[in-house]
Amino acid sequence: MQKVLVTGGSGFIGKEIVKQLLYQGFAVNVLDSSKLDLEGVTLFRGSVLEPELISKAMAGCEYVIHLAAILGVSKSAYEPVECLDVNILGTRNVLKCAVIHQVKKVLFPSSSEVYGEPLKIPITEDSQLQPKSEYGVSKSVGEEYLKAYKKQHGLNYTIVRFFNVYGEEQRHSWVMAKFINDAVLGNSLKVFGDGNQVRAFCHVQDAARGTIMALLHPAANNQVFNIGNDTEPITMKELAGKILQESGRKDVPVLIPLENSDRTKAREIFIRIPSIEKAKTMLQFEPSINLTAGIKSLLDHKKLHLAQTKWEVEEAEKYEQMVHKA
Repeated sequence: MQKVLVTGGSGFIGKEIVKQLLYQGFAVNVLDSSKLDLEGVTLFRGSVLEPELISKAMAGCEYVIHLAAILGVSKSAYEPVECLDVNILGTRNVLKCAVIHQVKKVLFPSSSEVYGEPLKIPITEDSQLQPKSEYGVSKSVGEEYLKAYKKQHGLNYTIVRFFNVYGEEQRHSWVMAKFINDAVLGNSLKVFGDGNQVRAFCHVQDAARGTIMALLHPAANNQVFNIGNDTEPITMKELAGKILQESGRKDVPVLIPLENSDRTKAREIFIRIPSIEKAKTMLQFEPSINLTAGIKSLLDHKKLHLAQTKWEVEEAEKYEQMVHKA
C-alpha cells in the first residue's frame, strides 16, 4: 500500500484530498496543528516549522502533498511575518525532509494569487507572476524552492495553482462562504466595490480530484497546472444575486466601498479566469460540479447546521474586528 503525507490535511482542501486518497486505497499520514477525525489516518500534531516532526510524519511515505500554510490575503496582511515563515520556511523544511526520505514526488498546492492582476485572460500557466499580497508572494517563493530542489537534488515536484475553491467546510473569510452563510442566516449580502470583479469557482471535490491526478500522473512530474473550473465566470454582484435567488429571497446585494473590505484597491484582483487546458490535455481533468449545483448543495448543508453556521460567522466577525483595530 502506497503511503502519502499530507501537510495541512485537517484544512478545508486538505481534508477532502485525504478523504479521496483513503477512498483510493492509500495509507495517509497527516501533519497539522489541528485535529482530524478521519478513520484510517495517522495524525502528527504540530507545525511545518518543526523539522523533527516532519521527518517522523514523512517516514515511509512515497509522496508528499504540502498544503500547510497561512491562508488568505487578509490573514497574511495581518500576520505577514508568520505567513512568510510558515509558507516559505515551512516549505523548505518539507523539501529538506523529502530529499532525506527519498520521496518520489512533492506536490505543492499554490494559488492563483501568484498571478496578481493578469495581463491576459484566461490565465495560462506561463502567464507572468506578479503577486500583490504577502500570501501570493509566499506561494511564488515556495514554487521557486521546488524548482531549485529539483535542480540541486533531483527531487520531483508538481505545482497546482488553485482558482477560487469553495465547499461545505470553507471558513467564513472567503467570499462564497460569506455569501452562503449570510444568505441562510437572513443577513444582507455585502459586495465590495462595484461588484464587477470576476471569478471562476471550483468545487473542492473537483479541486481535490485534480490534485490527486496531478500527483499520480507520470507526465505531471516537474510541471505546473491550473486547477479550477473555467466554464462559469461570474461577477461578485451576479454571484450574490444568484445565491439570494437560490435561497428564495427577494432582496438584492448591498454594495460596500472597496476601502471597507479586506483588500485595498491596489491589492484587489479585478478579473481572474483560469485556462485549464493543460490539465484537461495532460491529466484528463474535467470539473464535474457546476455552480448552480454547488450553491444548492452548500445552502442545503448550511440550513441543516444553522447553529454551527451562526457560530462560524460570529467568530469570523470577531477576528475581522480585531484586524481592523490593529
